[in-house]
Amino acid sequence: MILSIIHKVLNRILGIESYFRNERLTLRDKINKFIEELPESYRELLSEHVGNTDDWIGKLVSTRVFLTHGDRENMAVSNPYKLVQMTKKFGFMVRIFILQKLGITIDKPKILNKFKNVLTTHY
Repeated sequence: MILSIIHKVLNRILGIESYFRNERLTLRDKINKFIEELPESYRELLSEHVGNTDDWIGKLVSTRVFLTHGDRENMAVSNPYKLVQMTKKFGFMVRIFILQKLGITIDKPKILNKFKNVLTTHY
């Protein structure tokens, strides 16, 4: 199970890195730009569930660096439950981002309900 979660978080981060590949930005800046391009209501939703978004991005970046290179262990999310929750939240926002970029209309009440279900579902 934990290996599956690790693959999910790394693949989603890789997707964001690939999307912004032509921009000379750090990973932190790419994730920040990704979040800034989400509709405001979803940025607010993310903030409600992660607290300080900048700190959350820092943990996401440190976790990716640790999982890939073994560096920054003290700053990475290593608790399996917290890693699962971070992966769920990030994955959900990636899906919103993709739907938005594809021009697909997002039914906000349905999405909010799905988000709540995602957070309470166990892997």
